[in-house]
Formats: sequence, C-alpha cells, structure tokens
Amino acid sequence: MKVLRYAMLACVGVSVAGCMQSETASRNITFDGPLLTAESVEMRPQSYRLTDVRVNVPQNLVVSEANSIKPRADIVWRGDIGLDRHNQIKRLVEEAAARGVETSEGELPVIAEIELEKFHGLTQYTRYRFNGDYDIHFSLTLRDALSGEVLEGPRQVEFSIDSPGPRAVTAAEARGYTERMFVLDNLSPMIAAELN
Repeated sequence: MKVLRYAMLACVGVSVAGCMQSETASRNITFDGPLLTAESVEMRPQSYRLTDVRVNVPQNLVVSEANSIKPRADIVWRGDIGLDRHNQIKRLVEEAAARGVETSEGELPVIAEIELEKFHGLTQYTRYRFNGDYDIHFSLTLRDALSGEVLEGPRQVEFSIDSPGPRAVTAAEARGYTERMFVLDNLSPMIAAELN
C-alpha cells in the first residue's frame, strides 16, 4: 500500500514540475510601445441616434401568390391590394422602421440599412383556418451618418410574429383592424429595439 502511495505522489510531482518549465516569468517582460491614455483612445458614444433608414427589397426574391398552407417562396404577403409585393414590403418595413427613428435618442447619428431576405406572411387559407406566424429575415448595417463608415454589420436579424387565431382575425377585421395594421404594430417595436 505504501508503494502505491509513493508511486502516486511521484506522478503528481512529475506533472506539477511539467507545468513549471517557463524560463522567464511574464511579470518581468517589458513593453516598449506607447502607453494608452484617454487622449490616445477614440471614445465612441455608447448609443446611436437614428437619422435615416434605407430599406432594400431585392427584385430576385421569389414571390408566391399560391393560396396554400405555406408556399415555398421568399415573399408571401396578402396585406395590401395589388401584386407589386416587393414594393409593398419595402413600404411596410420603411414605415415600421420610421417609428424607430422617432424614438431614437442616442448620441452618435447613424443611418440604418436594411436588406430584406425573407418576408413570409400568411396566405388567406392559413390566416382564416390556422394559427400561423410571420417569418421576417433581413441583414442590418449601421453607418456613421456623417462619414459613411460602417459601425456595425451587416448582421442577420430574424423576427417571428405570431398571428391571432382565425376567430380573432375575423373579429379584428370587422372592427377595421387590417392585417397590415397588425403586422406594422408588431414589427415596429421589434425593429426599434434592434436599431436602438
């Protein structure tokens, strides 16, 4: 038993010795560069003040007008009249983001660039029969409003907005509360939170 104990102590001693083979302690290393001072470090404000939002909805995003449960497409939208879905989504996101501009109170003036990648809303079939959700993806870039320098991004942003059930949808529309109003009211604070 004593032999086993001595063998174990010897192993521990060897392993500890292996960790201590540094010839120079790092506390003795000298630094020849200039010292950092408050004047030598560019101090950026901690918050942004949004001055403009630029939204791009690429024309190569695929639109579906199929009235199925979940069409395979980049853009599915029924909240506006007409078939120019790219422009409808652009206006919707611009309007939602504009509310973020109104509440922005930071220090550094910035421009937000939003490039839509996916706006998958609900078809009529899904909206009036199931509880679906709106799936929205875009890339976000923040630029210095004066210099144009990229401050953040591009980074991916994804939102999911749960739709009320069919009965709630029908009751809301009877009161004049449209699908566009619903999406705008839910999307605006989400975008504002990302921009601020």
